[in-house]
Amino acid sequence: MQTNNNPETEEGFFAILFDIIRKHPFLFTFFFLIPLIALLISLGYKWYYIFNDTNHYLSNFSVENGRWNDNNAYFSAGIDKYIRELDIAGLVGGIVGIFIGLYLTILNEKMGRVKEKASQQDMDRIKTQTDLLVQATTSLNNLMIDVSGKVNEKVQLMEGTKDVLEGIGKVIDSAKGQGNNLLMLSNTARIEAISPFRFEYVAKHSDLKPHELKNASQFDYARKAEVLQRDCVDIENKLKELAIYLQGLNNEARVEIATLNDQADGSNHAFLKYLGRIFNEYAIVETYRSGSNQQLTGGENIAHHSRFLFQNNTKDNDDPQSILIKNLYEDHSRAITEMQELSVRVTKLNKTLPIQLYISSPRANQIGLQKGMCVCILGSGASSSGRPAKLTAFLTDDPHIVASMTELFYDYEAESTFNTQEFIRSIPS
Repeated sequence: MQTNNNPETEEGFFAILFDIIRKHPFLFTFFFLIPLIALLISLGYKWYYIFNDTNHYLSNFSVENGRWNDNNAYFSAGIDKYIRELDIAGLVGGIVGIFIGLYLTILNEKMGRVKEKASQQDMDRIKTQTDLLVQATTSLNNLMIDVSGKVNEKVQLMEGTKDVLEGIGKVIDSAKGQGNNLLMLSNTARIEAISPFRFEYVAKHSDLKPHELKNASQFDYARKAEVLQRDCVDIENKLKELAIYLQGLNNEARVEIATLNDQADGSNHAFLKYLGRIFNEYAIVETYRSGSNQQLTGGENIAHHSRFLFQNNTKDNDDPQSILIKNLYEDHSRAITEMQELSVRVTKLNKTLPIQLYISSPRANQIGLQKGMCVCILGSGASSSGRPAKLTAFLTDDPHIVASMTELFYDYEAESTFNTQEFIRSIPS
């Protein structure tokens, strides 16, 4: 679109004047026409008196016995007095001032119209460019839909404990149905071990928003937390059942778990160090009684992701955070022992993991085409730790992604084994 700013195309002075008169006749008459006519009439009388009746105009008259002593007064004594006291310079200045004001008004209106026209041309140009951008975006969206449709066939994004637990269940079913290895890489030996104590996850698992639990009783909250806890235990039991099932197949398929070390390695205690990152200075740990009808206390000024609650029906509530950490540590150690009793290979790691993995991995010597499947939980340290991050994960059966995640699992496992061997080698015999 071309912009035309040629002076010839701009509106002229009188065209704008006539347009103003047409649009605002009352204002033009009241503020310009009437004052101009009054000044011109006054100037005309003043001019006539001075140059055509000079002697009479220059004579001094006064009021005698209550009457004006000019027997030849024009119109009336008042009008005559008014005309005598008029100043020609003031009248001329007033007329000139009116025309200057009119000129400035027309000039301002002209500049406003030029700016408005330029703005309109810019708007038209922007509109044209926006239309072109919309067309390009539409074309790009169509392309992205085609591409994302193909990607979504390979990767299913998940958010929240419900989706994640369902995805882990699918991976376990895949390993059982095809006789694959099940590989688990996690900071905690229990599945979603910390989630049932995190206020935000308990609410989301019950399809509620955190503020909807604000006025809940402790009894109501306990029921919600128990649902999440039960769902986690159900998935964990499926994992144990799989371990027993694979042993019965005698096909070398097995369950392998890599998790944080529950014992101290020198000055480093991997699991307690991990919990220290979770329960930092921003985290608030509270207790509740499962049978109490009292309202949940506090929490108004606490971020939902930083609030942790656990059930404690005893009077030992002096240090809730220490109690919860002790319980989580004991559960972690107990879970490792349970897995080892089921002949599950447990590798203990000495560093916090950035992700969690649950992989149904085909064995190298399997006959036929076997599909793998994996769940990858992103930001494991953040999402399970009470930090402000969503629990986000993806489920996929894409062979390339599954192979990469399997390789990552064995890298962590091999690194832990290598470090242990180096540690033993350094001990003198």
